[in-house]
Amino acid sequence: MCMKKGKIMFTLKSPYIVGDVDEIVYDGERVDHPRVTALCRCGGSNNMPFCDGTHAKINFSGEKERTPGKGSEKAYMGSEIIIFFNAKLCAHMGRCTKLSNVFSKEAKPWINPNGDSIENIILTITHCPSGALSYQLIGEQPVTNFSQKIKISAKKGGPLCVEGSVEITDVLNSDAELSSTEHYTLCRCGKSKNKPFCDGTHSSIGFDK
Repeated sequence: MCMKKGKIMFTLKSPYIVGDVDEIVYDGERVDHPRVTALCRCGGSNNMPFCDGTHAKINFSGEKERTPGKGSEKAYMGSEIIIFFNAKLCAHMGRCTKLSNVFSKEAKPWINPNGDSIENIILTITHCPSGALSYQLIGEQPVTNFSQKIKISAKKGGPLCVEGSVEITDVLNSDAELSSTEHYTLCRCGKSKNKPFCDGTHSSIGFDK
């Protein structure tokens, strides 16, 4: 039996075209949506989270600005666990740094896989919305899939948080960098330098939609 899988498609200047997603949540409220719908990625829609055509009026472009190849996945080896971090996917939302014994911007290296219990580390990684963090217990296979529900959610002023192995396709670009694990964050403010992924720019520009 073929398992249902959500899809997100887009071109350089289009909104996100979303299909077969179980649930879309905006600012804590579940919103009704057809099987195929368009979600805003330019930051200007007055009907968030849906597209209202503003991208065409402002001549939005989803071109990536970040230098190609900047950031890559790194492995941090511990006595019981290996923590993987992919800088290209990080949305800089800071959820991981709440476990400061393991994830600390003040430390070098900034990830210490021996800094807390395995249970706390895994729990923190599974709550990373961008998919930048994953893990592998020593002697076992890497773990990247944490959610079975196909869901897209966003809070006002934040990115689109996607979970549940939703396939993402840039129609005009087959760059493998667009592939991520089963959860990731997509830019919604229109200003990320790592489009389509969120890079945290929404915070610095005061995005509030």
